[in-house]
Amino acid sequence: MIEAVCGVALLIPLASALDSSAIPVALRVLLVALWLTAVVRPHAALVALTLLVPFGAWLLAAIDAAPVRYTEALVIATLSGALIAMRRRPLTPLRSQPPALAPAAVVFCGVVACSAAVVLTVTQVGTHRPWLFLRGFAPFLTRDYLVGPPGEFVGVADAALLVEGVALLFLVARHARDGVTRPPQLLRAFAIAGACAAALTLERLIVTAGAADSLGELVTRLVASRTSAHVADLNAAGSYFAMAGLAALALAFARPGSDRPAEAGPYVRGWLVTAVVLVAAVWFTGSRMAVVATVGSLVAAAITVGPLRPRNWPRWSIGVAALAAAVVLGAIAIGVDPRPSAARGASNMVNMRAAFMLTGLRMIASAPVFGVGIGRYFEMSGRFMPPSIYWFYFHENAHNNFLQIGGELGAVGLAAFVWLLLAATIRLLRGLRASPGDRLLAGTIAALGAFVATWMTSHPMLVAEVAFPFWILLGIGIARADGGAQPPLASPTVERQPAPQLSKHATLAAVLVVVALVASVSLRARREAATLDLARQSFGFYAWEEENGQKFRWTSRRATFFVPSSARELRLPVRASHIGANGEPTEVSIAIGGRTLHKVQLARDDWTTIRILLPREATQNRYQRVDVITEPTWSPAALLGGGNDVRVLGVQVGEPATRP
Repeated sequence: MIEAVCGVALLIPLASALDSSAIPVALRVLLVALWLTAVVRPHAALVALTLLVPFGAWLLAAIDAAPVRYTEALVIATLSGALIAMRRRPLTPLRSQPPALAPAAVVFCGVVACSAAVVLTVTQVGTHRPWLFLRGFAPFLTRDYLVGPPGEFVGVADAALLVEGVALLFLVARHARDGVTRPPQLLRAFAIAGACAAALTLERLIVTAGAADSLGELVTRLVASRTSAHVADLNAAGSYFAMAGLAALALAFARPGSDRPAEAGPYVRGWLVTAVVLVAAVWFTGSRMAVVATVGSLVAAAITVGPLRPRNWPRWSIGVAALAAAVVLGAIAIGVDPRPSAARGASNMVNMRAAFMLTGLRMIASAPVFGVGIGRYFEMSGRFMPPSIYWFYFHENAHNNFLQIGGELGAVGLAAFVWLLLAATIRLLRGLRASPGDRLLAGTIAALGAFVATWMTSHPMLVAEVAFPFWILLGIGIARADGGAQPPLASPTVERQPAPQLSKHATLAAVLVVVALVASVSLRARREAATLDLARQSFGFYAWEEENGQKFRWTSRRATFFVPSSARELRLPVRASHIGANGEPTEVSIAIGGRTLHKVQLARDDWTTIRILLPREATQNRYQRVDVITEPTWSPAALLGGGNDVRVLGVQVGEPATRP
């Protein structure tokens, strides 16, 4: 019942994509088809999602559509349909193995959700009327969520990216356990998707190289160019290609004729070619860490399934070998650069990474328990940057996924995240120990390990087209490991057994932690709000612009600023824009402290100055909250078609003036 309710609830944000003209009709039809497939045949929908999810942004660019969050829309459609179908689906024949992932996942998702709640609550400072918040949040969730920037609802999209990824992990693991052929099916789909992404990258490189004027320039472009076609973040693309390349190698070296005949591989050469193309794509992204992680994972996988298995080694020798390998690979990462240049010199890159690490550590130190808030790392990073990088970036993400999570979610969030990863790692290794000759599982572990290793110098988990494939592959690995721990892998004729109950202590601990987190939201929000400089604080505005000497900012559906409590009159220049189908009068409501005091209809495109007498309230607050609420809003991408401007716009607002 709970699964069905969650599945129906996910239709609410999905509606923002299905109802938006910013997304072409063909892509909306694809979302509906994927949802229906997930309802009828969840595993088929997961295979389709595995093939599609790396190309969400590329599909939009290929048909010149607005850059909306289409990748997330694909995931939400699959999750919604599969959760609705789960109630009528029988239990899987294979039981999940210890340690349970659910307690760690619940705690981590609880930390993420509560952090988002704190960030949202802080944006409501100065008002005690929840209706004003609901009036803005409901349209955002149902109309704007997948097709526009979050505006004042900062952090919601980043929180959703993490929670949806964890949900995808559990969904894939559950359905991939239901039969002997399903983990290899998903792994093949994963490798094929990676090969297609690599082919797009190689095609772009060939087109670029074809414009060379000489043979020397051609070679230089082929060897020294950095490019990626399906995602713009080159380091994230390198992480993805490393992961997919190792998955393809796992398929190539899976033993044909084993006790799992469905995995016998007549296409070994094809998978080898696929792996070579993917490894080449790793090089062409120019990500040094991805190259090093690929090499290191290949060596580790070869030792694990080869004759020199670590289980035959003394424990001290395993530790020494691991330390030596880490030192060697670290030296390679620093000293070997596939794209040598002055900016990418070894010394410069070490100093820059050290500065980024210092930025992350300073941010964690500023809010060590719960962090600065989900989705706020980029916004707040400038406060913690050393001068060596501040004047180049001003704002930037962490270039380290662990520091990114630690900075935004604090020690509590980082500990929960590491707990989830460690539990999954133990589960994978136990499955490999039970079936030491399982090269598919060994290759999957190597692929996951390579991807996680790149987190030390980049943040691929911020890129949806790369993050979601990681969660999918982790789910495949967990399902494969669970099957390996219960040999022979169950077939559809195996008697179905009920899933084991979680440890009562672990369940109770997870519940208590989540309850404590929920209870802390109000206190954390008050403490955070008390640190705001309301004289300079605003929510829901876009950047300042200037036209004909008039400075202004566009509002989103609701925009907020603050004026001194001593002010008795507010003068606010506003201007509506009526373009194309957006010809109806625009209603602008002005709320003071959460109470609407003034409404005006703007039927023309002229500047209008709204004058409001501010109430005298018996309060100790130095500032009063002013909200500008606009109906209807409009989006240039949806109204004008194509383009990159997916903002949800209200009205133009000039600089406010107050009089005592």
